[in-house]
Amino acid sequence: MEFLILLIILLVVLVLPLKMAAAMMGARNTGVFHCLFALLLAVIIQRFVGGIIPGVTAEYGMLITIPLAAIAYMLVLGTSFLKAILIAIVQGVILIGAVLLLGFSV
Repeated sequence: MEFLILLIILLVVLVLPLKMAAAMMGARNTGVFHCLFALLLAVIIQRFVGGIIPGVTAEYGMLITIPLAAIAYMLVLGTSFLKAILIAIVQGVILIGAVLLLGFSV
């Protein structure tokens, strides 16, 4: 039961910032399942590219992650590439803020 609750909280913490960022930037598809699928596609693309390019440092990895996530967001959420980059950045800011807020409240 605890694992199920943890899984639900994890999904909410990951999907909700993307849903909020996509709605703010005017994406066409902002449903929960669209956002979940966009996140899963972003992870798959990042793992595939990460396997092709070994030895990427954390700094360069962050520079590669944003455009790769933007490609997945562009395909699934129905937006342009520049808006998808903004969605990825806004999602990161919202996620960091939510984690800090949850961390300080506990």
